[in-house]
Amino acid sequence: MSKLKLLIIGIVSYLLFALLLTPAAWWLKLAPLPQQLQLGPVSGTLWQGQIAGLRYQQLQFDTLSWRLNAWQLLTAKVQLELQSGSVQNISVPYIKATASYGFDGASVQNALVKLPVAQIVPMLPLPLPVDATGELVLDVTQFNQGQPWCQQLSGSASWQDAKLQTPTGTWLDLQNLFAELSCGNGTIVLTTDGANLLGLNVKAVINAEQLQVNGTLQPDASMPKEVHQAMQFLGKPDAQGRYPLRF
Repeated sequence: MSKLKLLIIGIVSYLLFALLLTPAAWWLKLAPLPQQLQLGPVSGTLWQGQIAGLRYQQLQFDTLSWRLNAWQLLTAKVQLELQSGSVQNISVPYIKATASYGFDGASVQNALVKLPVAQIVPMLPLPLPVDATGELVLDVTQFNQGQPWCQQLSGSASWQDAKLQTPTGTWLDLQNLFAELSCGNGTIVLTTDGANLLGLNVKAVINAEQLQVNGTLQPDASMPKEVHQAMQFLGKPDAQGRYPLRF
């Protein structure tokens, strides 16, 4: 190998490690982060580091740590192993995922995200004010960035230990609700099949501006009387007894 090639390899290696060992706080200043995202103290480098707490609207995250997968640099991708929170502590969000960024955009693989429902409800444009508890679990096998949101998405979502408070103050135990996650025309789509105590059969679409929900409700006969009475505010049922749910 010629001296010139050795010199070029040496310079490239030096620049690469200089970038990887640059303080993470400097990289975050360059990142286009949402205005509502508040970061705690940042330590470490792009190679390995952590953020001591972060907040997005009502969601308060514990320490977020990351570790770089150096082998992926050979494929012109930056890949990070991310983790925040504890899977046993359901009062704070939990994240464990593999996130990548390359010339084809961002992607996420094998992600498990758990969010306290009580912190999410105030962020949703619901037709009626409600209180709810439980845990929203997102299990994402693959997500590829697209316009406006996604190019590919496969996974599932569930509301575990679901409890909902009615306007009269009664708490309803809805057990568990399940849905599939997919990508349609660049938007994130969540679909349920109605196999739950509320008979919730909806298609929810998250686009660049808002959440759109279209489907039906058909509460199980075991649900309290006040639940069935509340259905009248949604409109008239169809021939199968399903009430429209749109917002």
